Amino acid sequence: MIRRRTILTTALAASAALGLAACSEDGSDPEATSAAAALAGVTISEDLETEPIVEFTAPLDISAPDSKVVVAGDGETIAEGDLISWRSLYVDASTGEVLQSSWQGAPAEVIAVTSDGIGAAAFAFLTTVTVGSRIAMAGWQQSTSGQAYSLIQVADIDRIIPGRAEGEAVAPSGDFPAVTLAENGAPSLAAAPEGEPPTETTLEMLIRGTGEPTAAGDSLTMMYTGWSWDSGEQFDSSWDRGAPFTFVQGQGKVIAGWDEHLLDIPVGSQVMLVIPPVDGYGEEPSDSNPLGGQTLLFVIDVLNAQPAAS
Repeated sequence: MIRRRTILTTALAASAALGLAACSEDGSDPEATSAAAALAGVTISEDLETEPIVEFTAPLDISAPDSKVVVAGDGETIAEGDLISWRSLYVDASTGEVLQSSWQGAPAEVIAVTSDGIGAAAFAFLTTVTVGSRIAMAGWQQSTSGQAYSLIQVADIDRIIPGRAEGEAVAPSGDFPAVTLAENGAPSLAAAPEGEPPTETTLEMLIRGTGEPTAAGDSLTMMYTGWSWDSGEQFDSSWDRGAPFTFVQGQGKVIAGWDEHLLDIPVGSQVMLVIPPVDGYGEEPSDSNPLGGQTLLFVIDVLNAQPAAS
């Protein structure tokens, strides 16, 4: 419910950013092995200080998912449920064209390593890979417009990020509902909001992290839950989906309450945002905009802030 429009203006959706995709060209879940060895004829540069160079003779036939480690990292092995931050390059296997690149301004990506979220083939491969590696995967994906692509994805795995806020608890003001946390960190409200909501977007720190502060242009990754102030009902939660949400700060891709007020927050923090309609979904509700006219309350764990590529 947060997103106003697709985050990326390039070919691929960040929420589906896997070359070794969870769906094949016909929409099925590919359990096939890499017997076709699509990557056997692909050369990938190994200099981790520069954007990968991917060379092959196009068109490249990808009849089954394939994957390989180009450069092995010396970090810990990725495990089920980890959130990994990586920089990625996506190449159209049919033409050799670079469709999207973190080295050319596309946002950094964070994915949850779960079989349900990324598909069995990608999950089986990534849970053998170490942090610091450069990897390559071949498969299929759809753009935000629905166009299907055969892809090669090359990714440099930067790190595993915490899945919840970690830091020092901050005493709440008492002006807003108390927040309780489940064992996995998912928030809930101890009671429904009461009284008149603020007329301006208000931020309250709940947990102060120790990371670098967020800044305009950062690719922000977070877990969040949102409630209606008027009804107290939850309307959206990344915790329920089991995957983080990422957007680029200050580009008008999300509601103004997020875009303008999640600045200078140390990574690792948890904040509450109370957002009136003017900074949310506008003053008027409609069938296509049911949150119009409502004040919104969010609890947000700021998990990662990746500066834009220079």
